[in-house]
Amino acid sequence: MASLDKHKGRYRARFYDSDRSPKRKEIALGTSRKSVAEPKLRRLEEAYARGDFDPWNGGWLVENETVGDAIERFLDAKRRDGLQESTLDGYEYKLNNFARHTPAGAIMRDVQPDHVHSYIRAKVNEGQANESEPSNATKRSRYRHVRAFLSWAEENEVVDESPVEEVSKPRKEKKEKAFLQLEDVKKILRAIDAHRKMKEDQPGPTPQDTWLKRMIRVAVGTGLRRGEILNLQWGDLDLDAGRLVVRNREGFTAKNGNERTVPLRGDALDTLQEMYEARTPLDNEPVFVDADGEVPKPDRVSKRFKFYVRKAKLSDREELSFHSCRHTTGSWLSMQGVPLRVISEILGHSSTQVTEMYSHLSPEVMDRAMEETFGGS
Repeated sequence: MASLDKHKGRYRARFYDSDRSPKRKEIALGTSRKSVAEPKLRRLEEAYARGDFDPWNGGWLVENETVGDAIERFLDAKRRDGLQESTLDGYEYKLNNFARHTPAGAIMRDVQPDHVHSYIRAKVNEGQANESEPSNATKRSRYRHVRAFLSWAEENEVVDESPVEEVSKPRKEKKEKAFLQLEDVKKILRAIDAHRKMKEDQPGPTPQDTWLKRMIRVAVGTGLRRGEILNLQWGDLDLDAGRLVVRNREGFTAKNGNERTVPLRGDALDTLQEMYEARTPLDNEPVFVDADGEVPKPDRVSKRFKFYVRKAKLSDREELSFHSCRHTTGSWLSMQGVPLRVISEILGHSSTQVTEMYSHLSPEVMDRAMEETFGGS
């Protein structure tokens, strides 16, 4: 009924029927691996025998899910699995962008490795004045999200085989995490004030991003993740004792599921005390709200932070993100000679192996330790 044929390194299914015109019909299988092509061929043969597939009549005759419909069903499934809304937002954004790299109205069985490859390497802000090449981290993130979606599609028999298996995973670049110097933090905060002042004299709404200034101060002074900051409630803080607790609650689970206590000192503590005195809030009220009294969306936090990092014209602005505030905490602690085990506890790392990224930042501490131990003889 059908056989495998290889042309220019890619496998095709070759169907033959002496009563059809033409007698032979070839269907691309979208793979260069025989181990993948053979089961695809068997499934097509079975579908052809059932009358669900006819290569002479447009291919699949049964209703197939479109890429857009499959994305919606995937997101619903992940929502039922308990994924946080911020994570779902990330999936939705990336998968909808991926869908734009497939043919209009394409069904899932139309998705080919080339579509995945095209999306992973697509320019950021494509077609706009500020378009740029994607970073390695962006490529890896795109690959990870599309792989999860297509693996789900394969498990649920929406596709016969995930085409992502034919796409090479972007390599992870080994480079130091970007973090802020003290003067960098001051420049960002000044940029927020300067932008508001400039907009006051122009038509249109004046940005009210004081909430972001406060959030940056607390993020740098505690090392909290974005989601942990946004889910803080006033009952999680003990300002007199100078500490806060990262808690699990409905709609939010700390990374690895581990609650932890974080000391509050310096600017972070002062900022939170000022905020408390200005509002006198209830224990169950969120700590960080915008000018409208609403908890900012995670994506909004990231975009506004990036906006002001660029306004501040920091030298490494393209490598910096809101998460860099957390790297700043770890970096500053390491440069003060704080043991990695202690930094790991403060940041809530799963192990000190994760914290070792900061070990290179304290050479003076090692020099001092050797001098004090061996230099006096």
